Amino acid sequence: MARKSAESIGFSTWIITIVVAVLLAISPQSFKDGLSSIVRDSLFGPFVWIDKQYDILRDNFSRYLKLYSELGKTKMELQVLREAKVENERLRKLLDFQQRSDFRLILCEIIGANPPHFPSELIIARSSLEDISKNCPVVSPEGLVGQISSISKGTAIVKTILNPSIRISAIDQRSRVKGIVYSKDGRTLIFAQVPKDEDIIAGDRIVTSGLGGIYPKGILIGKVVSALNPPETMFKRIIVEPAVEMDKLEEVFVVVGLRAQETPEDTVSAAKIKSH
Repeated sequence: MARKSAESIGFSTWIITIVVAVLLAISPQSFKDGLSSIVRDSLFGPFVWIDKQYDILRDNFSRYLKLYSELGKTKMELQVLREAKVENERLRKLLDFQQRSDFRLILCEIIGANPPHFPSELIIARSSLEDISKNCPVVSPEGLVGQISSISKGTAIVKTILNPSIRISAIDQRSRVKGIVYSKDGRTLIFAQVPKDEDIIAGDRIVTSGLGGIYPKGILIGKVVSALNPPETMFKRIIVEPAVEMDKLEEVFVVVGLRAQETPEDTVSAAKIKSH
């Protein structure tokens, strides 16, 4: 029975195939084309869709890479513009400082610092250092930096006011109390040799006194952070924060042509020094 059923199904399939073949043979061409399109879309449609999606994905990825590249380029240009703006502002400040000064200044670029943070020495460079000599004061628009300690061809060494070997004759701009400024730890300054009964308070501005023959009078050294009266000594312990952040300097001015009779009157800051 099962064998007859299988033979019947096979015969029916064969008859149907012949009928379909005959119908296809006698059917019009438009019907054949339509049927062919349906069969082709049914069999290959998914693969065609996948191929189209792949093309879309590839195009989108290419556009993404292009946009990402352009974004990176724009960010770099923005960083360059920001740095140029900062540099222009700094140079404008230096030029204004020169124009408001009363002494000759030589602008020099800093090419080295020792150590990098809280430097006690700076290396400066300029094409010509013929007007610069040992012990010339070095300043910035913010205040006193130090003094020239040695000179070689095209470069010079500046000992900053953070160098423990530097001693500066100074005066409290408010109370007119005099003392000596130096650094013990290479970070902060001490306003020393000030008796306990003298009037020194936090926030006072300490400037150069003009004594000693090196620094013009009135250059800002720093501000008083604390003024204590330790019991074991007759002098105050006065801590001064430097006005100049040495590790952030990029250029400095060397004061040249000073003579004892040219020492200026007391000023609020170093802005009274003439440019060269």
